[in-house]
Amino acid sequence: MATSSTTAFTAPSIAGQALKRQLSPVIIKNVVQGLYHQNGRGINQSVVLDTNAMEIRVVREKPLTQKSRSLGATVDGDFFSSQTAEQPTSDEYGVRITLAYDTPIDIPSNMTDMFPLDLVNATIRNYHQAVSKNINASTIATQLAALFNYDFANTTDNTIEYDSSSDELLDIYFDASIKLDDGDATNGVDTFPEDSRIALWRSSGKKDFYKTAKSVFEIGNWKAQDMMKLGSVDWESTPNTVTNGFFGTINQTYNFMVASAVWTLAVKYMRMSDTFLPATALDTVVGYMCASMGTLRGIAMQSTLKTVDSQAGQGIRLQPKQRWGIETIYPLSIVPIVNTSYTNPATAAISIIGVASNTDQS
Repeated sequence: MATSSTTAFTAPSIAGQALKRQLSPVIIKNVVQGLYHQNGRGINQSVVLDTNAMEIRVVREKPLTQKSRSLGATVDGDFFSSQTAEQPTSDEYGVRITLAYDTPIDIPSNMTDMFPLDLVNATIRNYHQAVSKNINASTIATQLAALFNYDFANTTDNTIEYDSSSDELLDIYFDASIKLDDGDATNGVDTFPEDSRIALWRSSGKKDFYKTAKSVFEIGNWKAQDMMKLGSVDWESTPNTVTNGFFGTINQTYNFMVASAVWTLAVKYMRMSDTFLPATALDTVVGYMCASMGTLRGIAMQSTLKTVDSQAGQGIRLQPKQRWGIETIYPLSIVPIVNTSYTNPATAAISIIGVASNTDQS
């Protein structure tokens, strides 16, 4: 049903005198952060960089299992090894490129006739922002769900607890780093490289670097003063809140502030059995650290935003087509930093489904 809103012809006025109303020549822009994860930082996108397939198969050759021996020893000490000859074996992983953002957008001529500003370009800009926001949210959802599922299935806890009233955040930061230093030996990863990691934080977590990380800022020299001036956690970086929320590097790990709206959207990608997760499911996650080789992501770069005549009437139709997919293959590459109220939200396996297809959610 069409709706409209008009004002009385007598407004605006003062003391019975009609006054001018003018449309601002500027459209206020929405502000949406760009992609946090980049190839080699937080995710591995090189193996599935540009694809229009539905599914990508990725192969990992397993490490050799044979053991060293000592010549002349009582056990396996002969000139030839008594161990069984080995052959290469592999594990296979898949990435399904099934998440899509592709609902047409109609801009009627009647609308642009009565709205003289550049509505088309504003809408295209909003589309690109929406795609970035959804890729960010679904990547966060996939990574955290993988760790939650792993801990649930193995009755383990790969999180780091952080009590903001007593803990030093920098100590907690390095506790998370150490978990990644220890790798995932079961999957042939002795250690996750430091220069492949990122840390994603809620705004409250970012704040605590300035509030509780005394060893970062209370060093009494001009570099610390510059860091406080810029809002960075290292003296060389220039932070931002809009481009992608980057606010500095610690231990070769890039740190990003993730807006609350992205955390909220991430929950909407999660589904457990026949129910969606409550909106508060990630509220106890202050942030998390991840290494790139643990998560595969594919984005169909050939996708386009096509402009055609609208089939509904005079006007144009924007036909977006963006597809992507994410798969975390090494759950131990994800280390959430959680507050003292945390309990694992997974009481069954959590899956990732596009928001519109997760039908119980608005």
